[in-house]
Amino acid sequence: MHTSRTVFSDYVSSLKLPISLLNVFVGIAAIFLALGMRAPIEVMLLTGLCGFFAAGGAGAVNCYVDRELDRHMTRTRARPIPSGRVPPLNILALGIAFSFLGVGLAAAYLNILTGMLIGLGIFWYIFVYTLWLKPRTKWNIVIGGAAGSFSALAGWSAATGTLSVVGVLIAALIFLWTPGHFWGLAIAKSRDYENGDIPMLPVVEGQARASLYTAFSNVLLFPFTVALYFMTVNWANPLAATLVGLSIVVMNVRFVVANIRLSRLHDAPNAWRVFKMSASYLFIMLCLIVLGHLA
Repeated sequence: MHTSRTVFSDYVSSLKLPISLLNVFVGIAAIFLALGMRAPIEVMLLTGLCGFFAAGGAGAVNCYVDRELDRHMTRTRARPIPSGRVPPLNILALGIAFSFLGVGLAAAYLNILTGMLIGLGIFWYIFVYTLWLKPRTKWNIVIGGAAGSFSALAGWSAATGTLSVVGVLIAALIFLWTPGHFWGLAIAKSRDYENGDIPMLPVVEGQARASLYTAFSNVLLFPFTVALYFMTVNWANPLAATLVGLSIVVMNVRFVVANIRLSRLHDAPNAWRVFKMSASYLFIMLCLIVLGHLA
């Protein structure tokens, strides 16, 4: 029996909260790196709200578009639409409403550039990734992963009204992180994607080669995050800055070791371990970079 609470939780789950909240966090991190502690609280709140509406709306539309695929995958068949708990058009309507709300609020109360960037992120995720690339090419997540980069650009533009090299580099970090993150999941769940006839990298190239690509992609994050740290760190407190820098190196070394293990033993448990580490990697890394900037 469906209670109002379970129906509500079904609609909320269609917003893909982990991804939506990560997008919000990326935007807030960009604001801190742009303005430091001078960042107005109302700008952060508005950016977070707009980012949540936009990312959640795009996630709901993705659930509608992928509803048939989700029925064929053990990982997703319990979602609200494929399980039959929620009418598909209701999720589509929710997704469209949230998407327009996110863009409209950003354009009206932040600035036009931020609204445009948030809109581009939605467009890229739904039309470029979900509808075009995902069912057609093994490089879907490489190109499609650029959708998440717009969160960083939108956060920077919300704070400054413009873009800069550092803002673009934060976006580039999201772009670099995305393929390795999702490839780890795809290797661990390759049978699901094969059943869904989706040409994810491990389905097309095999787990061994996909593991090498994943490890290579993730290892590239090491020099990139160190470079971003040195570009943004505040040396006013040398001890704090040094501790943050060492933490970034330690985090990267642990991640590199896990990826080397995956490249040698390309099985589901190692792929799942890399995926789980990757899930927290971006959050922790951005926290450390922001701390280094605010120290």
